[in-house]
Amino acid sequence: MNYGPVRKWSFPFQEKINIKTPVVRKVFFSLCSIIAVIFFVLFYGCFSSGTACIKSQVVVQSHYNFHKQNVADHSRNLGDSPSLETDEISKVNHGPIFVKELNVSVPNIAVRSELLEVGENETIDEDEELFEEDDNLSSGSGIDNTTMGFEEIDWSDSRLDLLHMRKPDFDPRFKNPCWFEPLTSLNPYENNTFTTFSPSSSRALETLANHWRVNADTYGYAPTTATTRLRCLPYFLIIGQPKCGSTDLFWKIAKHPDIVTPPIKELHWWSRNRQGRRFNYMKLIPFSDYIDMFDNAGVRIYEKLLDYIDDVDDDQIITGEASVSLFWDNGEWDRFPENMDQTQPRFIVPDYIQHFIPDVKLILILRNPVERMYSDYLYFHSTNKSVDDFHEAVKDAVDLYSSCVQTNSPRQCVYDPALGNKARVRLRVGMYSVFLRDWLRLFPLSQFHILRLEDYSREPVNYVKEVYRFLGLREIPSAREKLMVTSSTSNVRKQSDRALGDMLSETRALLLQFYRPYNEELAAMLSSKRYLWADS
Repeated sequence: MNYGPVRKWSFPFQEKINIKTPVVRKVFFSLCSIIAVIFFVLFYGCFSSGTACIKSQVVVQSHYNFHKQNVADHSRNLGDSPSLETDEISKVNHGPIFVKELNVSVPNIAVRSELLEVGENETIDEDEELFEEDDNLSSGSGIDNTTMGFEEIDWSDSRLDLLHMRKPDFDPRFKNPCWFEPLTSLNPYENNTFTTFSPSSSRALETLANHWRVNADTYGYAPTTATTRLRCLPYFLIIGQPKCGSTDLFWKIAKHPDIVTPPIKELHWWSRNRQGRRFNYMKLIPFSDYIDMFDNAGVRIYEKLLDYIDDVDDDQIITGEASVSLFWDNGEWDRFPENMDQTQPRFIVPDYIQHFIPDVKLILILRNPVERMYSDYLYFHSTNKSVDDFHEAVKDAVDLYSSCVQTNSPRQCVYDPALGNKARVRLRVGMYSVFLRDWLRLFPLSQFHILRLEDYSREPVNYVKEVYRFLGLREIPSAREKLMVTSSTSNVRKQSDRALGDMLSETRALLLQFYRPYNEELAAMLSSKRYLWADS
């Protein structure tokens, strides 16, 4: 068969550079070889010298981030108004928890590892969010911190000791949990850690910094003569679960005019980011940086108070976030001093949240755990996906957890970090009743709004309206309701994943058998047989 004339490969620009003679060819390729060797030596020298190249970047970054005036302001705050991150709680009995004094010295500056955990993707448009990461890599990205020249965070750092931090004194005039703090800088967000990996956070905080530069000298925020800002924590949290429609639910809820959202949907602060999992445990994210994410809501809330001072109780603005790791992820519980020498955790995420915002509204969207498991596998595994591989991974995980619960409590098994790292699929995430029992130990069921994805997907607008009623919000305007109906569904399954088809029947049978007792317990806890998922 004739495929046409064969074209010989020629070096680019060969017609312009005469390299056809042997002498010129030798000189040309010799120069290329020398250049290649130089680049190799430079790269290898930088790599083998440990951290010389990286340290040079750190020095530049530390000079950029550190501002002497900020340290002075912070020190002054410690003397004038107690910081939320330093005061020990004397009236709350949380047991023998270790407390350290605040270290006001400049923190270690760490370069963010480019080897992010699998699944920890990020979009940087309006809908920017931090997706769930694969908890098989819960110990970080696999980099030895010592070889990089950095040390892991100090797990006894007072900034991680949430249970001994002073709780905010919320202003009763606001529906949302908010309080006033002195504004000590015209750019209080200069060193915010979220901006180092979130472009939308960087843009949002820069806009807020401009707001303070313009308004700080023209009027004082708060009932004092000093310039202050209104600081807020979430009024509501969507706490779970992954691959259960939380993203779609959050963005539809956010269409209410009285809800102001943070620049990132999933901050994952209470469960992961505060201890620095995002930075391979080399740099933590302090509480103040998390609160910064809600400063836009604080501005809006106070401005509405100024506009409607005589009718402050009506139609107040609230804020919230959706981090679906909050319900189940406590991957580092055994590294915190308050949980030392325990076979299962004494204090976990709901303890920390309850300490600061005991009246928070909690939204939990669940899905048939069998279907959730398969969707989770398809979403977080990037290569070599198949129904056979899924079956083998499920079989191994079921064997692991079934063996564990024969000699230990289900609670000890779901919070066992070693067990979670052994399983290739996140089987424990679907053991809903075990996690819910821990939350109900601290929060009454009346503070929860729990719904099923199967119901929500059939009537999203009606279920969003139920959430609005749960949050005590006014009826949504008809224009916004139409916007909800026409908005696209978030995080739908990719075409390549749909092409794999359904899971094997034997895999489904295995998962049904495993999850049955946990579904029965959940249905009893919620007094609803719908959570047996007999209809799906």
